[in-house]
Amino acid sequence: MSNEKPESEPIAALRDAIDAKGQMDYPTFVTTTLYAPRVGYYSTSKMRVGRSPETDFYTAQSLGPIFGQLVVAACESLLGDTDLDTYTFVEIASEPNRSVLQGVEHKFGATKTIRLFDSLEIPPNAIVFANEWLDAQPFRRFRFDKEKGWLERGVELTESGIREIDLHQSDNISSFLKEISPDTPHDYLLDLPTGAKDSLIDLCSKEWNGLFLTFDYGLSMEDFTRRRPEGVARAYKRHRLSDDLLASPGEQDITCHVCWDMLEAVLRDQGFAKVQVERQESFLLGHASSTCEAIVTGNGGEFDPDRQTLMELLHPGNMGSKFQVLRGIRAK
Repeated sequence: MSNEKPESEPIAALRDAIDAKGQMDYPTFVTTTLYAPRVGYYSTSKMRVGRSPETDFYTAQSLGPIFGQLVVAACESLLGDTDLDTYTFVEIASEPNRSVLQGVEHKFGATKTIRLFDSLEIPPNAIVFANEWLDAQPFRRFRFDKEKGWLERGVELTESGIREIDLHQSDNISSFLKEISPDTPHDYLLDLPTGAKDSLIDLCSKEWNGLFLTFDYGLSMEDFTRRRPEGVARAYKRHRLSDDLLASPGEQDITCHVCWDMLEAVLRDQGFAKVQVERQESFLLGHASSTCEAIVTGNGGEFDPDRQTLMELLHPGNMGSKFQVLRGIRAK
């Protein structure tokens, strides 16, 4: 009678994804642990988002309808005199049974929510909105070796568990980086959010016009290549941040900062104008100022939970500077 402990379903899914050497690159690892049917972190029915001890993280959207009100006001500001009822508001990657417009008045002609595994079909005239969608896409990890150059990192499954390894020398990193610093230190880790770029290309290559608006956390390419020697990919579980990406496959979230330079370039290449990235605080105060003022001055001097939520969204010590906003408009 065998005393071997049965293999967990996420590990079994990873084993199905490895190559003949028992290895896989990081895009395969992330895709499997986050999105594999029935066992991936985002494929299960568990509660992920919120402030309770049982959840893993919270987002601006999970704080209530205030964020949605600000998003609607910002859309009105950015589109100017255009009739909002000619647009379909499309939300990408919202959690099950949730929407940023839940409990929020708006003038959009129609709304559409695209959830995980739904087909990415966009109406011809649309406002496409996403909150923390692109940071959950696969990424590639590289390590700089003073003697060997850039090496692509990956994951290996062994009898004793999972470990991170060097897969091979990277011959195509120059296709991602226009300039590589000659003084890159040994063992510098570079996490490139290639999945975020590919997802945005997929979205924008479809035939639709209107406003693209996404809230997320990201950095410049210079930050990626010069200021983050330990990489930018992290795991979240029970509201705790960890750099152990291999722990608890399927049971923790894995995220990677987006690269704003890469995403801005995608929008411009796809015909978008007025492309800009700015801090969440600056964006909301600049494009939803009237709504912000109404919340701040409402309810007199009494404690107001809406005002408290607004301060959390705006304050630089909270979400105000941690998150940024990318936008662009594509006209007919």
